[in-house]
Amino acid sequence: MSSLGAAVAATCARRGDAVALLCGDRALSFRQLAVQARATAAALGARGVRPGDRIAVGLPNSPELVTSILGVLQAGAVLVPLNPASTGEEIAYVVRDAGVRVAIVDAAHAVALAAAPVPTLEAVLEGPPGAGQPSGALPRIDGAAPALIVYTSGTTGRPKGAVLSHRALLTNFTAVAQAWQWTERDRLLLTLPCFHLHGLGLGILTSFLVGSSVVLRPRFVADETLRDLARFDATMFFGVPTMYNRLVALPDTTVALADLSRMRLWVSGSAPLSAATFERFRTRFGVELMDRYGMTECGFVLSTPYDRPRRPGVVGLPLPGVSVRLVEPEAAARGQLVDVGDGVQGEIIIRGPNLFSGYWNRPDDTQRVLVDGYLLSGDLGLREADGMVRIVGRKSVDIIKTRGFKVSAVEIEDCLQRHPGVQEVAVVGLPDADQGERVVAAVTPHPDAVAALTPDALRTYARQHLAPHKVPGTVVFIAEIPRTGPGKFKKQELIRLLTPPRDG
Repeated sequence: MSSLGAAVAATCARRGDAVALLCGDRALSFRQLAVQARATAAALGARGVRPGDRIAVGLPNSPELVTSILGVLQAGAVLVPLNPASTGEEIAYVVRDAGVRVAIVDAAHAVALAAAPVPTLEAVLEGPPGAGQPSGALPRIDGAAPALIVYTSGTTGRPKGAVLSHRALLTNFTAVAQAWQWTERDRLLLTLPCFHLHGLGLGILTSFLVGSSVVLRPRFVADETLRDLARFDATMFFGVPTMYNRLVALPDTTVALADLSRMRLWVSGSAPLSAATFERFRTRFGVELMDRYGMTECGFVLSTPYDRPRRPGVVGLPLPGVSVRLVEPEAAARGQLVDVGDGVQGEIIIRGPNLFSGYWNRPDDTQRVLVDGYLLSGDLGLREADGMVRIVGRKSVDIIKTRGFKVSAVEIEDCLQRHPGVQEVAVVGLPDADQGERVVAAVTPHPDAVAALTPDALRTYARQHLAPHKVPGTVVFIAEIPRTGPGKFKKQELIRLLTPPRDG
């Protein structure tokens, strides 16, 4: 199959009346899912949407989200996922940057977009566009054509749109399914938000490519998750480390009531999994978490082999078709790829059919992260004696990984700098056992605002402009932020200043 839409349609035809989606008190078979997706595609077509048009979808986890996603892909349009927890300002930026033609969002964001100047935006819909009358075959889409534009935080402030082709996604999702022995007999409990590749790509699209079923929940709640895993005979759960921290903290009585005997795969991703969480989960539930590694720009890259023992901090081996090297970071920054030896820290670089096509309308940014066909990840790792890769950190302090999200420190700084009481601000991530990293803003107040400015006031201001996961968990006032003379902030020194001393 050359396109995601056609591949999912073929699976739906094969699976027929088997259950595809369970959400609340609603159940959809693969046949019903296909009918609704085709009707959504037809309704978009009736509005003039054609292959290649960008269609944004920003709904909470629901059947309407799923049918909107599949309908956009079956129309041959390019899906631009939106975070429903984003502010109107953030949503408008993505819609404007991607040149979106139709946006399918909730009521609050519909109001925000109606007031935003977006020249390409022809329609803002509160929910799926209604049922059109399907006619004829699905449009033929070349495998190299864009399927998704997923916005990702970077080191230069505003998010950039990573363009992912149908071929890149199909080959990558197929490789994951093969590596994890994923079959149509599986059932995934999905509590992740479905606007990034973890929830959208693995949770929804790979499930429906394989032909397995999904139990979709609006959000993660630890005790409800255990209950639902048992109630719906789930076999798989995908989460971020913060979720697993919540699960291991549940009371013994709650854990004892849940029959998890059908569960065969627990996967952690999107943020580093600590050794402490890995060991606590193994002790509490008697199973080892599978760790994996990926990026928006290349999908899923490394995974612990399904049938081999798992170790904390180790994200495994390259998935089929993916080439991974560890190289000297400084040389890579100069455009030279020099491999490091086993046990030596190096930057992870990736090549394969899974790579993105580039950043939307940003050729210079694309060129900066590609060297000789390899993507420079900015992540540091080392290869252990058995060939498996261990993640050891980030090359850039301007990328913060918190609660499973990748956050740009520069974007948060740009926001807080607009507050009239702020003279200077530097944002860093500090190690946090629960969140992975905690977003911390070090602020030098304007002299006229020293008495009035408070951490709560700045956090309230940030919440008006930023999604919740970007709002600093801590704001500290500092007389002078360390810097390299008149140049950039010395963030590593700032991190040392702000990190509490260890006991003992």
